[in-house]
Amino acid sequence: MSESGLPFADPEIATLAEVLDPTALAKHLQVVSPHAGNGGGADEVHVRVLQHHARRRCTLEIGLRTSEKSWHFVIGKVYHIDRADIFQAMEGMRQAGFGPQDEFSIPQPLAYLPSLHLLLQEKVEGNPTDEILKAGDQKKSAAATERCAQWLARFHARAPRTGPVSYPSDYLNSKSIRRCSRKIAKRGGSSAGKAAVLLQRLEEVAASLKPGELCAGHGSYSATHVILSRKRTIVFDWDGYDVADPARDVARFMAALRRLALGRLGSIRALDGIAEVFLKTYLAVGQPLAEKNLRFFEAAACLKLAKYNLCHPVPHWHDKTEAMLDEGLRILDCEAAG
Repeated sequence: MSESGLPFADPEIATLAEVLDPTALAKHLQVVSPHAGNGGGADEVHVRVLQHHARRRCTLEIGLRTSEKSWHFVIGKVYHIDRADIFQAMEGMRQAGFGPQDEFSIPQPLAYLPSLHLLLQEKVEGNPTDEILKAGDQKKSAAATERCAQWLARFHARAPRTGPVSYPSDYLNSKSIRRCSRKIAKRGGSSAGKAAVLLQRLEEVAASLKPGELCAGHGSYSATHVILSRKRTIVFDWDGYDVADPARDVARFMAALRRLALGRLGSIRALDGIAEVFLKTYLAVGQPLAEKNLRFFEAAACLKLAKYNLCHPVPHWHDKTEAMLDEGLRILDCEAAG
């Protein structure tokens, strides 16, 4: 039985309807069953939508019941285009020391079904780091954040360098960051002017960025992508994997902490101490040189995260958008005064 939760079809994700049909999906899983590991089907399939990004991808929980009448659950991601590369990248990470037996790991890639554009991966059990931070316990938050920093340092040091290369000097030429500025500008008001100023300031800083060694990148690293279990720290969502300046992932995590603090704890400054713990831990065990371009990437991340309040309206979205833009400008002011 399907509990898709979708009130409409998504014609841009051509295979989604077939994936959401348990009977049709079961036929595909007869060839590759993630529960069996190397073949064999499931007697019953259950599908539930977890997150839908219109026209791009849909994340699902897929339940498989075997002849033993026990249920096994995996995560499926169906894309609008072929993304076999994500499975290959995750498999490379697993082989590089991020497997299920490792303290720092990723959800284990199980299979990729090209005919459905469907990636199957381990369903990870544990505590989402962002939920720990929202609870406000400083000791638990600091411990969780240290694990996030340690995971990222290990990833930057050991993960294979695969995927598109993102050079710091080209960062502002990407469509995404300029699209963020345009979307904010269309809403008008004081935020439009601040977005334009922030983008201009970033362009000025970009000219003086210091080149450094690039490494494997996550692309959108934040507390929402980290699950903590007793023995493992697991990072998911590898759609944007690439090769980049390590400061980009560090900065993205710190800027996302500010957005989380603003939206859930009432003050953009509420997690400043936790952000400091993250940075100090990463620099101590990671790549100290990552700090040299950090403020540029942090301010740029504030611009991108400000746009999210427009795409996903929340209470007082205008004030929160403006607060993230102000934070980006403050970061650049501190860098200039530094």
